[in-house]
Amino acid sequence: MLALTRRIGEEVVIGDPKNPTGVIRIVEIHGDKVRLSFDFPRHVKINRRELAEQKARQEKEPQ
Repeated sequence: MLALTRRIGEEVVIGDPKNPTGVIRIVEIHGDKVRLSFDFPRHVKINRRELAEQKARQEKEPQ
């Protein structure tokens, strides 16, 4: 796991720095909440952990 410290407006580049897969930017910080923006191609799926787990459970259940 990688843990980073960032300030508002700073970014984290994912993938090759010359041709990144995506960029995560710190938009806002209020108390213990951080607002992020994700700039990735549309084919890359981005979900909150709880939604990703819920979707995985639903895919496993027989229909």
